[in-house]
Amino acid sequence: MGGGTTVVEALRLGCRVIGVDINPVAWFITRKEIEPVSLDALDAALQVLDRTAGEEIRRYYRTTCPQGHPADVMYYFWVKTAECARCGAAVCLFPNYELSRRDHIHVSVCPSCLRVIETAGDQSHTVCPDCGTTFDPRKGLSGRGVFRCPECGSEQRILDAVERRGRMLDAQLHALEGYCETCGRFFKRVDERDIALWEQARAEWEQRRQTLPFPHQRIPTEGRSDPRPINHGYTHFWHLFNERQLLCLSVLLQRILELPDTNVRELMLLAFSDCLDANNMFCKYEIEWHKISVFFGLHAYHPIERPTENNVWGTAFGRGTFLKCVEKVRRGKAYGQHPYERLPRPGGGPQRKYTRDRIEGHLVESFDELMRTERGALLRCQSAEDLSFIPSASVDAVVTDPPYFDNVQYSELADFFYVWLRLGLKDEYPHFQPDLSGNPDEIVENQRLGKTSEFFVQRMKRVFTECHRVLKDDGLLVFTFHHNRVSAWEGIAHLLLDAGFYISATPIVRSEGRSGFHSSEGNIRYDCILVCRKRPAPPGETNWASLKEKILEDALYWSGRTVQSGLSLSRVDVFTIVMGKTIQYLTQALATDGSPPVIALHQALEEMAGMVERVGQRIPETEVGETEASSLPSAYAEKVRQLTLFVLESGT
Repeated sequence: MGGGTTVVEALRLGCRVIGVDINPVAWFITRKEIEPVSLDALDAALQVLDRTAGEEIRRYYRTTCPQGHPADVMYYFWVKTAECARCGAAVCLFPNYELSRRDHIHVSVCPSCLRVIETAGDQSHTVCPDCGTTFDPRKGLSGRGVFRCPECGSEQRILDAVERRGRMLDAQLHALEGYCETCGRFFKRVDERDIALWEQARAEWEQRRQTLPFPHQRIPTEGRSDPRPINHGYTHFWHLFNERQLLCLSVLLQRILELPDTNVRELMLLAFSDCLDANNMFCKYEIEWHKISVFFGLHAYHPIERPTENNVWGTAFGRGTFLKCVEKVRRGKAYGQHPYERLPRPGGGPQRKYTRDRIEGHLVESFDELMRTERGALLRCQSAEDLSFIPSASVDAVVTDPPYFDNVQYSELADFFYVWLRLGLKDEYPHFQPDLSGNPDEIVENQRLGKTSEFFVQRMKRVFTECHRVLKDDGLLVFTFHHNRVSAWEGIAHLLLDAGFYISATPIVRSEGRSGFHSSEGNIRYDCILVCRKRPAPPGETNWASLKEKILEDALYWSGRTVQSGLSLSRVDVFTIVMGKTIQYLTQALATDGSPPVIALHQALEEMAGMVERVGQRIPETEVGETEASSLPSAYAEKVRQLTLFVLESGT
């Protein structure tokens, strides 16, 4: 069930739902999405937290604006430092010296004295008014894992500097962005009072750390697929935060755990978990968007040389603060009570059309209880290899998003949130009692854990076989898939065939937002929705030449349809479309009577992969540009909405 979107949408349509996920973080998120809550109770709890944790946290984010007015800190800017192996100089690892680009005013940092400088436009030769240094703000000393010493000119690997030091690199606080009610937003170099406030926070953390809740777990190294952050010197999860963040987050968590209402407390925990993504030392400032980027915008632990420290509690502006995350939770619960569709307004933007639905699930413990309960929801935190709690031929549709072989190591990412959530949930739920979220039954390909491609295939076959068993004869297995390797497409096709399915349709949907990290050129931005039915398939074409023609025709149709709708396609996107269409037609054509296949699956996929360029060259060009992302629903929610509607209308 992942993050629960499909469960939520199905409940909205009045279905009874079963959600299964092996990861406890996914299970907890989905549970809180569908449990009803009083919005007044949420508001009252936030007021309590504001008087307790809020008052305590806000004092560590105070400053003065350049005009001398009291102001709030939105972001603190840090830069890592490394010692030069040749001359011993301390090198600030600035990848560039830019802080902001806004309204033709560029803000940069002097590389010599760290003065914050504002210039009109982009000036490649910027002169510091304090020390006279001339520099290009766009060019720094580090990049691609290497830094250059400005004293002796030698180039060295950052990882070598970490290894020499024996732990993570130090970071230096050098600037901040603040908000003044009189002057608005501003940048400045940190002054003595800002440094003193930082030292005060460090001292208080050292004094109180024995009594405050924070995770003590080591970052697991055994079988780790991503060597980061271990090879950058981070050995424990709390190392991913600085002392002020640890103090403020721990104080906030402590106050949340004091809330008496279990449901409200857990929703505040959900908001707290969400804010962790933007309140750690792996976040950077987006100089053109003027806000922080979250840690897991990329599905990886990606250390950066110039981290940005967020305001944990929140100000009038800013992203990822606790206040913003509570607001997000509240909006979600309010939407659940009064859902609406976003429809185009004649001559303008979208308008809301409210429905009479409610997105609430009545949690049950068994399938029998589920069938007696309107809008019932049976959520299980376990592997989907064993669905014995579901009777055979009892389910109308299975809608899922399976692991993509070795693409994402889910527990490695989830551990970051799990270790904090565990502090508030381990006494309530057995799923949160282990130190980490990893499970030996997690189905991923990870050679370091001994989880080979054969392991992945065999375990996924069990899942699909169970799906086949619980589905009604006219039921559907529907899931999204993309991958850049032919072998992955061959593997998923064999899995479905071995479990007793064929693919009846493969519509294409955008899977990544237009401005997301994973939407950049070279990444796959589209998913195939694999709509699967129980075999045998209806009699159809079995001649390979004719099948190949149909595959190309269908791939060209979906590619052209995508481009003509105003979206762009890259080569890897066309590859996804061609591979999806190939396994669709091949799984339909393969006989069930034991006769030889029209062509070997591997051979067909390799042949069609060689025709991707041909399909790309035949896509009709269009003058339509991409629609502004802000005028559309989130890409993922839209994908799931399309998928759900496709399931319900599958008779066509």
